[in-house]
Amino acid sequence: MRSSSLPKLIGRPGRRGFTLIEILIVVTLMGIAASLLIPNMSNAVSFETEAAVRQIVADLSFAQSDAMARQAPRRVLFAEDGSGYRILASPFDPENDVLYDPISDGGSGKYIVNFQTDERFRMVALEDVVFDGANNYITYDAIGGPINGENASSIGGSLVVSGSDGRFQINVSGFTGRVSVQRLE
Repeated sequence: MRSSSLPKLIGRPGRRGFTLIEILIVVTLMGIAASLLIPNMSNAVSFETEAAVRQIVADLSFAQSDAMARQAPRRVLFAEDGSGYRILASPFDPENDVLYDPISDGGSGKYIVNFQTDERFRMVALEDVVFDGANNYITYDAIGGPINGENASSIGGSLVVSGSDGRFQINVSGFTGRVSVQRLE
């Protein structure tokens, strides 16, 4: 039998198919990728609470920016039952002074966030909302600084956002209104 009569697959430019080694490498890489991805997908519930925290931080920043832009006080009023919050204009009547929100759910046009009715945040609740020692709201003045009920500088405060996957504390600094977040264990 002549060696030239055997087909040469290795190194032939027109070869078809993959070698066993190539297939094993691809399967191994797919297994590694799956082992990294599946634990992250199982923590998808954690995104619910984290998304709620991000929305609250964004809305606190919005209220502060809107107060500066409009040169008028703005207040973020947190619900007593921990179900959500609303952003108010002065004189801060919870029913009549809610800011307009063009993308509000249900088309009400009111800047009201309710975690119990929002499909994205059903397992989220607010706890321990305390600003200036006793208030369930934070007010920003015309220059964006937090103030207390007597129009003096606020000492700040915090609230806890809890969900099925964990708890986060949102802190608002007095005087500057700087917002920070920390995960609670």
